[in-house]
Amino acid sequence: MIVGVIGSGSIGPDLAYGFVSAIAKDGGKVYLHDIRQEALDAGLARIRGYVFKALSRGKLSEKAAKAVEKALVPTLRAEDLAECEYVLEAATEDLPIKRRILANVERIVRPDCLIGFATSGIPRAEIARDAVHPERCFVNHPFYPAWRSPPVEVVGSEDAALTARMVATLERLGKVPIITADVECFAADDIFCNYVSEAARIVQEGVATAAQVDAIVHDAIAGGGPLNVMDLTRGNLLTKHCQELMRDAKTGSAWFEPPSILAEVGNGLWHNPKARGDGRYTPELAQLVLDRILAVLFARTLFVADNNICAPADLDWLSRMSLGFRAGLLSLAEEYGAARVQELILNFAAKYPGFPVPPSAAAGTLPSFKKHVLVERDGELAVVRVFRPEVKNALNRATLLELDQTMIELEADTSVKGVVLSSFGGSLAGADIGELAALPDPEACEAICNFGHGIFQRIEAMTKPVVAAVDGPVLGGGAELSMACHGRIVGPALTLGQPEVNLGIIPGYGGTQRLPRLVGLERANELLRTARTLGAAEAVSSGWASAPVAEDVVAAAKALIGEHLAGRVTLAPVNPAPMDVPAQLPAVSLGHRSLAIDAILRDVMLRGLALPLAEGLKVEAQGFGRCKRTVDLDIGMKNFTQNGPRVPAAFLHE
Repeated sequence: MIVGVIGSGSIGPDLAYGFVSAIAKDGGKVYLHDIRQEALDAGLARIRGYVFKALSRGKLSEKAAKAVEKALVPTLRAEDLAECEYVLEAATEDLPIKRRILANVERIVRPDCLIGFATSGIPRAEIARDAVHPERCFVNHPFYPAWRSPPVEVVGSEDAALTARMVATLERLGKVPIITADVECFAADDIFCNYVSEAARIVQEGVATAAQVDAIVHDAIAGGGPLNVMDLTRGNLLTKHCQELMRDAKTGSAWFEPPSILAEVGNGLWHNPKARGDGRYTPELAQLVLDRILAVLFARTLFVADNNICAPADLDWLSRMSLGFRAGLLSLAEEYGAARVQELILNFAAKYPGFPVPPSAAAGTLPSFKKHVLVERDGELAVVRVFRPEVKNALNRATLLELDQTMIELEADTSVKGVVLSSFGGSLAGADIGELAALPDPEACEAICNFGHGIFQRIEAMTKPVVAAVDGPVLGGGAELSMACHGRIVGPALTLGQPEVNLGIIPGYGGTQRLPRLVGLERANELLRTARTLGAAEAVSSGWASAPVAEDVVAAAKALIGEHLAGRVTLAPVNPAPMDVPAQLPAVSLGHRSLAIDAILRDVMLRGLALPLAEGLKVEAQGFGRCKRTVDLDIGMKNFTQNGPRVPAAFLHE
């Protein structure tokens, strides 16, 4: 893959580094283009700083660092972009200059090259107004810090196929594309810039200092404080620009007029880094400031939702990931309650003429939506996707509850004939380790297993075929969820495994009972006790996967369901019958792993597999509870949370 980034100023080098980090290992190339050598030099120095820091922290290998250096090509020649599949302009927020850059890019690049614009607020229609091929032009709005922040707002074109290709390209570059409507400031910056502007007004009016505003807001909803973020991004003048765009929009009013203090601070700082102001505040001041801030945040969030600028689940995730709040803004609104949200907004509107009150706020309602599970329809088939991309779609309790409710609804929907179960990017990284580590006692450990077993057994018992479509890391609970389906399709990037013993626990969502029934006891014995991972080819040859490796796992899963519905193949849950088990399991090399946990695992397998599946799952849940009584569970969990999965735990075998 060959990509170009235009502009080596504030954001271009960060984007280039993020892109090259994603594709260098596969032989990709990223051009960083600017018309000034000093800008290129500064951008390259910043990127080298990122690489050095990653190397020193052990997050990047020497080999990967060399691949990044080789794949990144700085250039003063726009003509070098001719071979690119995708070019992202990140040079300016000046509309006439953007149009001139676009005209030049169209003259240079090949006919199938996608063209993106990094803009905080200018609508796509305005930028691409004079384009020769506007159908291949898209808004791609990234967020700070652009090299590692996952979300990118995307405004699509009238060409659905090219828009899909744009989304797929950004995913390959390590981003999470969020589709928005083509309106001024899209979704996130509508909310963010109005939030910052209200904070600036509060300071300008002398109600509170910048230090107090940031402390009050951060203590309540996190995010670092709006003015602190301005200091990090030097974003005052850009915020002023966005406010002017919203003021002059069809939905604008005089309320959006940017406070003059934004221009006065300009590229300067709200906080003196050598003598930060006193952020202490009284409860009365906190309520005064927070009521104003929350009124603006909630009103603009509901405006975006009410006007279908962004889907509610996407909006909630986007507002958390791009703005850094402790929860998505729709989730925060739910936390405060519809009545309190309405009160905040209406009180604010009564004091500040021209402040738009969204219809849902006027009615005292909030959007109803699932936060972590998305459903799309393709004729008679439903595609269910777990959506927690920032944690590789790890299955926390809230996600499992939403998944359960979704599958119950689809089972009852007579228009649905089959279900594809997948995720963003295809990965299912397992259970939420934070939740597991917080379980207080063996009884709670057993209970969480029974909770998961109930959900997975309902999926297993569905009368409609359910096929898991997975790629990338599919580990622990993610693999167990896949095994509860009636079939499994895997992609070429699959890394499949049950790594629980590395954490001082055993599988608790059915892995000890379903894996041997799928791949045979001998192979499962090794995989479960050593935590060895499988690639896609072995997943197929072992019988874990139901069909050959597929590049497009969702499409292949749909085709497999079609074959089942046509009677040409049979999809079914794992055989629940008892298995023939030996008196003891074959020996394996455990390495550093806990002998105490291994003893529990062997006992659970030998006793559970000799029983029908439902009874074996009860044995597994009890065994998971027994792990809580060991010292090694505590050692394994702490090691994982502190050091990550690559550092082996020093188990005591007790």
